[in-house]
Amino acid sequence: MFPSQPNPLCARKNIVSNQKQRPDIKSDKLVVIFIPVRKGMMKEMKTFYGDVLSFTIYGSEFLVNNIENIRGQLQYSEITIDIAKNSLFQFNIESNFPEYCISLRQQGVVFNLLAMTPGGYMAEIMDPCNNSILIGCDSFENNGNVDISDWNEYRRY
Repeated sequence: MFPSQPNPLCARKNIVSNQKQRPDIKSDKLVVIFIPVRKGMMKEMKTFYGDVLSFTIYGSEFLVNNIENIRGQLQYSEITIDIAKNSLFQFNIESNFPEYCISLRQQGVVFNLLAMTPGGYMAEIMDPCNNSILIGCDSFENNGNVDISDWNEYRRY
């Protein structure tokens, strides 16, 4: 689903060696999304964004959907309340949304909502620190012919 250039020297598929520099982007073209991380959760967050969502990781940064000028910055936060009431960001996939959701669920991802709308699919998932993320897909293509309509989180609008 997500193209990546994993470093074969690293054990985890999308964790890029800290010695390798991330692509430089002019600051006026760069978008950075700060992702709150609870104390002691950095490893789990890197695994989630790198291995589960397949984003390329550079230290505590990741490329959102592997687009070089949109970055997530994992940042420790002392926030004690749950901020998961609002989504931090949304990314889209091209097709095969049901299969993608099944692969996420098999990796332990928690879904708050899974919806089929006239314009496509949408899901709201949670990362290990309970941050909310939206995933969209404009295509109804379903090559695996799988059915996710029996999931408790599924809604059809």
